[in-house]
Amino acid sequence: MKNRNYSVNIVSDDPRSSTREFKISYKQVRSWLIASFVLLVIFGYIFYGYLTTSFDKEKKKRLEKENIKLEEIIGELTASNKSLGESLEQMKDFKEKIMVAAGLKSPFALKEVGKGGPETEGPIENAANTIESQAGKSPGQTKDQTYKNIVSTAKRISQESKEVEKALKYVKSHIDEQKAKLAATPSLWPIRGYLTDAFGWRTNPITGKRQFHTGQDIATQLGNKVIATADGFVLITEHTPVMGKLIHIDHGHGFATRYGHLASYNVKEGDRVKRGQVIGYVGSTGRSTAPHLHYEVIYMGKNVNPMHYIID
Repeated sequence: MKNRNYSVNIVSDDPRSSTREFKISYKQVRSWLIASFVLLVIFGYIFYGYLTTSFDKEKKKRLEKENIKLEEIIGELTASNKSLGESLEQMKDFKEKIMVAAGLKSPFALKEVGKGGPETEGPIENAANTIESQAGKSPGQTKDQTYKNIVSTAKRISQESKEVEKALKYVKSHIDEQKAKLAATPSLWPIRGYLTDAFGWRTNPITGKRQFHTGQDIATQLGNKVIATADGFVLITEHTPVMGKLIHIDHGHGFATRYGHLASYNVKEGDRVKRGQVIGYVGSTGRSTAPHLHYEVIYMGKNVNPMHYIID
């Protein structure tokens, strides 16, 4: 079979042309087939390499674009972290000053940087600056490490901001409490007039005996308006033999006030009253020698000197 030959006859339609015959050996046919196969493989490999190279170039371009975008994002995150860090440092400083102003912290606790000395950075700002340096200047820093540092700093800023927020909420709660206590403190004159008998020991003008006077007497015209000296609610309106027509107001926070010898009431039991609100009118009811107001301040169940609380 190895010596077999193949004949190829070419016959023309033209009767004048002769028939041509070609003889091809088996070896030639096999060689041509092998050569064709080898060429096909070579061309296929070259085409595959061309496609692979094209895909690699496209992938490289895409990765380069993504890399540039990531660099921009890292830069923005770094700048954002730094800005947040600086804002947080200012908030922390503001919080310290507020706590001192609210009386929750000693003034000596404030940390002031002396003039002329080196400038120092807070921990958050310093961390943000470190990340900025790592993101843009450190050749050995990988993007993964830079990203982890940014995330770590962001978490630290978030944690510290929560602590500042918690402290400021506490300060607000304390200030609200102080405002409520101030509103409950009897700090106004209940009426304008002449100060007669003061708080303390005196000779009773009716009995002539020495006794402790539990309030401040203020002489004024009959029918003048009497105002509440602090916010509160009317606990009692009653008529007693000694105090005559009397109003007892509970202000909360341990404070209460009493207004005696009134001519009439302008409130009733259970009413809520505001500082400065008219609650009654000056009279001379009960054991009294002339129109005046007997004014008492009670703190934690004990009578105290009203003059110690009046600021207006």
